[in-house]
Formats: sequence, structure tokens, C-alpha cells
Amino acid sequence: MREFRKKQKKLYKIMKPLVIISAIFIFAYIGVEPFVASWNNVAAMVFSYVCDILVVINMIIIFTYYSKYGKSDSFLSVIEYELSDNGFYFTSREEQDEEAFVESLKKDFISDGYKTDTGVEINDFDFEVTAFKKKEFFYVANIKELSRNDILAYLDSVITDITVINLKKSGNAVLCFVTDNAEEDAIALSKMITPLGKKERIKIALCIVEPNSKKCYFLGNMLSKCQQMVANYILRCDIPISDKYKGDKRLPFQDRLEERMKDFNIKDFKNGTFYAH
Repeated sequence: MREFRKKQKKLYKIMKPLVIISAIFIFAYIGVEPFVASWNNVAAMVFSYVCDILVVINMIIIFTYYSKYGKSDSFLSVIEYELSDNGFYFTSREEQDEEAFVESLKKDFISDGYKTDTGVEINDFDFEVTAFKKKEFFYVANIKELSRNDILAYLDSVITDITVINLKKSGNAVLCFVTDNAEEDAIALSKMITPLGKKERIKIALCIVEPNSKKCYFLGNMLSKCQQMVANYILRCDIPISDKYKGDKRLPFQDRLEERMKDFNIKDFKNGTFYAH
């Protein structure tokens, strides 16, 4: 991934000034073209050819950049945030019992004007609380022993609820798991962001909170609406997140992810055969 990003940044450094210089040259020539033509037809023709060449060169470089790097840019950016993030955060909520934690969350949702339902079943999966307000969606599930398979199954249910049942085309969602114990393979998914749609106008963030230890696992260093939602309601703190809520420890799954990303290549990514998690 590092080598891939280096090549991307190198091409971007070439593309950006080239586009700017070419645009300035072309627009400047458009303004003076009548004067150049009246002065010397040959010079006008040469400048016209130069403009055409610049347009072609720019089109080739821009097409090369976005066809090779454009689709992978947002994906790799999130991965870089995952690798540089704190391993976990701490909630300031006092409830150490899962049921009490969920009940406290529900009260805050109601207080802040969310349309809140309890005991919701979606695709045979139970959610203690769901909360909706404009383009913000919260799904809260209480699972004693949380595994990777639990997360993937519940995430699939949330995707169905947002896109199929509620027909939403944009918004930010948080799928929060309140648990007594999160297995390591579940924590490894906690910083994953799931984008939906061609323009990624829907984003679903995962969050795992253990009230007993006050630990909260989520992608907390990337500025986004999802980050703000988790900070305000799960951590119950403001943005930017204060250092007192941050756990310094880097977790083993981040090291494994870094190793995994060494195998990243654009061919497998475009074919849909490369998986980071």
C-alpha cells in the first residue's frame, strides 16, 4: 500500500500544477488570440496547436490518475485512518450494566428529538433501540458475547433496513454493539466504515462498547458525521475528542491490517477480490 500511495502522490504532484498552468495558458491565449492572429497567422496557429496538445496531455494524465487511483483513494484513506487511530476510547457514561447503558442511550435519543423504537426486529435480528432523525440513523444491539459473525449479520440487516425498507439514498448510520465481552475478531472490524451507493452517500460506522470496562472501539480519528454521532452519544463527549477519552494502546488487529495491506494491488481491488478485513 505504501508504494502504491507513493506512486499516486507522485502522479498527483505532476497532474495538479500541469492542469493549473495549462488552464492559465489556454484562458490567457483565448483572450489574446484575436491580437495574435492579426499580428501573425503562423504564430496563432502554433499557439492553437500548443493549446490542443496541452488539452490532450491533461486528458491523458487525468484519465490515468482517476482510472488507476480514483476508486481506491477513499478506501485507502480510511485504512490509513484505521492504522493511525488509537486502539480504543473510553465512554464517560456511568452505567456499567449493558441494559442500563442501553436505557441511558435511549433517553438521550428521545431527549434530542430522535424517532426512537425499542425491541425492533429486522431480518430476524433483534435491536434493543433504533433511532432516526433526518439523515442520522442509530442501531443499538445488546449481545453478551460478540463475534465477527454477529457483526457481519447485523450489518447486513442494517443495510437492508436503510436501503430496502426505508429507501434512504443518503445519510450516516452508526451500528452500536453493547456487550459484556467482544471477541478479538469482532474488535478487528470495529473501525470499518461501510459506504453504500456509487457516490458513497450513505456511510455506516461500527461501534463496540463494553460498559463494564468503559472501552469503546470505533474509528475515532477521522472527522465525519459518524464520528460526531459516536462521540456525542456513546462516549458522551464533544468533538474534537479530548485525550482523556483516548486509549493509547495500539491493538494487534491494527498490526495485522498493516501486514495485510502490504499485499494491496489495484487489480485485485478493482476485481473485488481484495479484502482488508
